Amino acid sequence: MKNCLPYIAFAFCLVALCACHKGETEVLLAELDRTIENKPVYRARFNHRADSLRRALRDAGDDTLRWQTANRLFDAYITYNIDTAARYVALMYDLARRTGSRDMRFLSTTCDVSVLIGRNNIEDAYDRIRSLDTAGITRRMRASYYTQQMVVYGRLASQNTSEVRSRAYADTLARIRRTRIGFGGHSYVTRQRLLAIDLMSQQRYDEALGVLLPLYDPAQSSRTLARVAYNIANVYESLGDREQRKYWLVRAAINDLKTPVREYLSLYELALMMFEDKDMERAARYIQCTVADMLACNYNTRIFHSSQAEMIINQAVVYSINSRSRILTVMVSVFLLLLVVIALLLFHTLRQHRRLRRNTALIYEVNGRLHERNEQFRAVNDRLRDANKIKDSYVFRYMYLATHYIGRVDEYRLELRKTAKTDGTEALMRKLRSPSDVDRDYRDFYRIFDETFLGIFPDFVERVNELLEEPARFPVRTDGALPTELRILAVMRLGITDSGRIASFLNCASATVYTYRTKLRNSALGSRGDFENRIRHIGL
Repeated sequence: MKNCLPYIAFAFCLVALCACHKGETEVLLAELDRTIENKPVYRARFNHRADSLRRALRDAGDDTLRWQTANRLFDAYITYNIDTAARYVALMYDLARRTGSRDMRFLSTTCDVSVLIGRNNIEDAYDRIRSLDTAGITRRMRASYYTQQMVVYGRLASQNTSEVRSRAYADTLARIRRTRIGFGGHSYVTRQRLLAIDLMSQQRYDEALGVLLPLYDPAQSSRTLARVAYNIANVYESLGDREQRKYWLVRAAINDLKTPVREYLSLYELALMMFEDKDMERAARYIQCTVADMLACNYNTRIFHSSQAEMIINQAVVYSINSRSRILTVMVSVFLLLLVVIALLLFHTLRQHRRLRRNTALIYEVNGRLHERNEQFRAVNDRLRDANKIKDSYVFRYMYLATHYIGRVDEYRLELRKTAKTDGTEALMRKLRSPSDVDRDYRDFYRIFDETFLGIFPDFVERVNELLEEPARFPVRTDGALPTELRILAVMRLGITDSGRIASFLNCASATVYTYRTKLRNSALGSRGDFENRIRHIGL
């Protein structure tokens, strides 16, 4: 079991990597869709560059410079419009004849071979390339000669019906490829691509990937990136890795369209893969784009491929429509049956709904009554809770005050008895006639009342001030003592509202209590008649 763990871990990592790569492919497909939508932008850029070259051709000072500019225009149009490229080849021939330059004549012929290949005149291209005299040619001429030779022999090897001749052309192609790999007239990327193709022909696919993958550098031109990506896709096709092939075909197609070129296979092959994946919408869009570009380019071989693929996809679409028609017939029958069942269920549901609506109305009515009762209970509970809080605090305080007062009375009685015993009756009578400590006792009572009340309602003064106008508001004292007006309001908050009982409780005249109550009501904010009711609700 332990020996299997590394293989299980490798398989898990491989699955995770494939899932990640599928996500990247979807992102690239979205980019490809945007690139197809932006084709007019890339076409406008191409036309701008071509117009600049045409102006340079018109303003060139001599035939040599004009030939060089015509050659650059040919390079631009050979993958964009064969007919335009052919016109520039004819101009190159004419300028080469006027200058008498062998180099220009030779390179004009290789360009003409490229046009013949694009028009699928492979036999003519073969005759033309074999007619060239390669003695003493320059590196540039040899590079162009090798390039066109490879294309011609590649087409002959793939199109020839004779197996013997096809193998002979393939052998010649391999020999020319190996010659080009060692030829210093080609760029490094070109030689590496040729090396990878040669490795593929020997079925050394992993080595070919090792050569090609480092070549895909975003710093390269879009045309180079398209060629490298297409070569990588071909390697993965040989390896049987379908997802990787699709990934690199998408990259190749994006770069082909951005270059822009109209002669390509990447989007054509990708459309076939989309068809195999049943993504008909993308397959049709990619084929339409390919056919439009091939018709505009007039590249005969590619037009045949695109037309063939579009015919296959059209057949698949027709088959899909027929299948959907059969499915639709079955679905309509099922739908009609379901419609009958739904109608019966709807009738039953309406009956149940009417019954439920009546029950719901009764429930709402009962809930309304229960809500009213709950509100009443809540109000009673609030009052009981408030009363209990006040009761608990005041019971303790006034038990303490009563015991203290009883102690004071007992002390006073002992003091009187001692006076009568030691000083006689006359001294006792004098002491009884002297002022008592009642005022001090009342001060102690008020202090204890203030402390107890503010302990229960610590923000009482602030809450009262919120109900009064600015001039009538009370300062918050640091010693915690309440003025007479606030004591009156405090007693009212405790539930005593009668002025006589308030006066008796606070040891003052009823008129004084009435005057203070009137004054406070007149200073109240909002409704004055509701002032005392709002006082009684402080703390709830």
